[in-house]
Amino acid sequence: MQFALNYSHPAVELFRAGRIAFDLLKCPAWPDLVAEARQIHPTYVHFPLRAGMGIGDAFDTDTGAPADWRAIESLLQQTGTPFVNLHLTQTAADHPDIPPGDPDPDRLLERMLRDVRAVVARFGAERVVVENLHGGRGTHLRPAILPQTIRRVVEETGCGLLLDVSHARLAARLLKMDARQYIAALPTGRIREVHLTGLQRFEGHWVERLRRAGVDAETIAHWAGHLTDHVPLTGADWDFTAWVMEQIHSGAWGRPQIVAFEYGGVGPLWSAITDRDALAAQVPRLYALVKQNVRGA
Repeated sequence: MQFALNYSHPAVELFRAGRIAFDLLKCPAWPDLVAEARQIHPTYVHFPLRAGMGIGDAFDTDTGAPADWRAIESLLQQTGTPFVNLHLTQTAADHPDIPPGDPDPDRLLERMLRDVRAVVARFGAERVVVENLHGGRGTHLRPAILPQTIRRVVEETGCGLLLDVSHARLAARLLKMDARQYIAALPTGRIREVHLTGLQRFEGHWVERLRRAGVDAETIAHWAGHLTDHVPLTGADWDFTAWVMEQIHSGAWGRPQIVAFEYGGVGPLWSAITDRDALAAQVPRLYALVKQNVRGA
């Protein structure tokens, strides 16, 4: 397993100082940033692609258009990124013919399958992973976060699962399910990649960090007061993360190729919440958890 870390300037500074170690830098699909990261350390790309609109293709949320496969294939080739990742999500705006108060799970599943199958046909099932989402604070259609929906997508297309642990915990909370039972209902035998973060209420010092960094009031209002991922781990997060890694090391789940710590980043918002001391303290501990089984790590 390779341990990856979100690209951020504090992470790079700590790495160059020899204070943290990781196998890969995880980058958004921004060519200039990818080129910068590749000068520092091996890098892989996480793409902003959605599946679920039913357009027979992936949709790029950065460009607001169907995927530009030529650009994506260029980044795949430059970095050796092993997977094309798809976020499984559906909104009412995507499907105006389906009443949001009474969504039709079968029709929504078929549209999701249509998009994923198109990408599988292009790259092969072994190169495609689908990521579980958290439900968008209730703004997205619920069938997309049901574990049985995700399982059917994986089983019927042959692709792999990108298990985002914090997304699973948030989705379970929305569905009023136990988080471990929620994950157990996912196709854990097909895990190819794992994302880890903490979960914290975005208030107090987090809001103050954004204000000091000059983040606009609308963005702050969007995040304030909500239970949020992409933050450092606290006590309960460490317990849950240890359980996740135990399932992987024991062979109870599939063995991912990449385990990524999705804390830290670039841009006004993510730079503002990236804390150098938190990275220095938590990256070595996570690295040790991931590399616990040294043989084949």
